[in-house]
Amino acid sequence: MKKIDIMDVSIIIINYNSSSYTLKCIETIIKYTKSLTYEIIVVDNNSKTSELQDLKNGIENYTVKLIESKINLGFGGGNSLGYQFSKGKYLAFVNNDVEFLENSLLKLLNYIKTDSKIGCLGLPQINSNHKPFIYSYRQFQGISYQLFKQPKPYSYYSKLHQSDLKTPFEVDLVSGAFMFFKTEAYKACGGFDTNIFLYYEEMDIGERLRKSGYQTVFYPDGIFLHHLGKSSVNVKMKVEFTIAYLYVIQKNYSYWYYKTIQTILFFKYGMKALAKPKKYGQPFAIVAKGGNGLAYSLRVKN
Repeated sequence: MKKIDIMDVSIIIINYNSSSYTLKCIETIIKYTKSLTYEIIVVDNNSKTSELQDLKNGIENYTVKLIESKINLGFGGGNSLGYQFSKGKYLAFVNNDVEFLENSLLKLLNYIKTDSKIGCLGLPQINSNHKPFIYSYRQFQGISYQLFKQPKPYSYYSKLHQSDLKTPFEVDLVSGAFMFFKTEAYKACGGFDTNIFLYYEEMDIGERLRKSGYQTVFYPDGIFLHHLGKSSVNVKMKVEFTIAYLYVIQKNYSYWYYKTIQTILFFKYGMKALAKPKKYGQPFAIVAKGGNGLAYSLRVKN
């Protein structure tokens, strides 16, 4: 067989102690993906030995490139490592707890070629109970988002575009569970920020795509299954949310914009911390001091 040096699509999946999900994801990709050239790259984020061995055993009969990281790099770092080994003109960053239900990549590939301005595409997702996930796309979480009660994404974008949203439409960001990039756009905006261990990567890269002259577009004529809600939103997760959010705002916006966001969160989190100190005490402390870098990140515990 002739070696293909350039693929249509490089599919990058991160595995962390969840080989059964990863193997199911790979199985469904192979089952449904036709009429294009692709490669599957799996980055193992320092899983325990038994999980890594299960993964290796499971991919023996598949053509999969396995990259083993000696540390847990998180979402951005893991995807960035996988990208270094990719050959695709387009990139699909896919959560390992995703299952394909159709030839999604061919749909996205055909559509993204129709407009040079499109840098990233997202798709509708359903959960394990086959119910639609309303946050497959959403608006940027800036000052107005924090100050005022925000409508759900459908209401926000249908009003913004004066549309029923049955055809592709521009959004601020799409879910990180399945992001389809034009490689040149991914490179132009700098790719995922490896400083972010978990959460808000979509908001960060969506904003940088916009500043680089590209659009993030939601493509409604497709679907995939995402096994959502496998980890509870505990105190550690709330801390990680806070660290990542403040970092993204500080990085992408002016000092005064950031200070305004910090002030808003100071009062919001302060009230919550008074009512539920165990739950909101740490996040409030992080907001009060203006962020923590990696000092309280889950990165240091992995």
